[in-house]
Amino acid sequence: MSKLYYLILIFLGFSSCKNEIKIAAPWKETVIVYGLLDPGASVNYLRIQKAFLDPDGNAFQFTQNPDSIYPSNLAVKLFVRLNGNIVDTIYPVLINGDLEGIKKDSGLFAQTPNYLYKISEPIKDSRLINSAVEDYEYELIIQDPKTGYQCNAKTFTTGVMQPQTPVVGPKLPLTIRDQTNSFMTIAYIEGRKVKSYDMVIRFWYKEKSISNPNDSSIKFMNWFIFKNRLTSSNLEGYRLSNSAVPGSVFYEILNATIKPNKNIKREAMYCDIEYFGAGEDLFTYIEVNIPSIGIVQKKPEYSNVTNGLGIFSSRFITSSKNVPISPEMKSILKSSDYTVGLNF
Repeated sequence: MSKLYYLILIFLGFSSCKNEIKIAAPWKETVIVYGLLDPGASVNYLRIQKAFLDPDGNAFQFTQNPDSIYPSNLAVKLFVRLNGNIVDTIYPVLINGDLEGIKKDSGLFAQTPNYLYKISEPIKDSRLINSAVEDYEYELIIQDPKTGYQCNAKTFTTGVMQPQTPVVGPKLPLTIRDQTNSFMTIAYIEGRKVKSYDMVIRFWYKEKSISNPNDSSIKFMNWFIFKNRLTSSNLEGYRLSNSAVPGSVFYEILNATIKPNKNIKREAMYCDIEYFGAGEDLFTYIEVNIPSIGIVQKKPEYSNVTNGLGIFSSRFITSSKNVPISPEMKSILKSSDYTVGLNF
């Protein structure tokens, strides 16, 4: 007989002995962490959950069971290092976010309780003080005292950015012009340890029924000026970044977003201008998870948690709230070819 025939017989012998295939690998204790430290926030939160596995059960049923997604009796702490030296230790407190007005987004997993770890202590931002470097690194350590499991992650905190234009502070009015050759200048000084910036101008307006002025609602439209704009490669910060965008884009977006309605009168109220600075690991996490548009759809997993999964990084949100709209801009909203039919 041929060698191929013997190989077939051997294969059939092995396959006839056992016809069960185990799809799931042995379960391994794994903690999943999501945390972004924001030095500009008065309070920070960490979401700590656990992976689960039951090859004989319905996975959907386990997502609805809080005991399946939240680990219990964890020891959680943060080591704070200044230029490499430990200067503080923080112990986040386990809380139910529902009791503090923080609602969990709807989805497959149980919405309540919404367990979070709260950090009330101020988060220090990385900076330069009189040309001296002050880099703050936070190391998160999570331990399960019963099993001995431990995972950890580190991040440098992001520094303060300094907006220069289009406005500085909430009292100066904002003007966006609609001429094709008119540009709005964007300028800011980068924060230390920031990898990229997003910028959005949120335009708030009121809608009133002409037949019933008491029937009104407040709405907004987001104009994303840029997303994931890279900073200097060394993350030292304090570099002046300049750019310009056509103001007509704002009015084009309004035209595409708001539907004309002769029964509604609209009133421009104010704008919020927000910058979102992302730490290096957060930037990488976002880049890896951008949807694929090519033939290869599978995305690599990214995690900076050692012996765990998730993302632990830093961000810095800089906001100018309730920025008044100039009389000139209100006039443009009424007369612009893009918005003349929107009844501003």
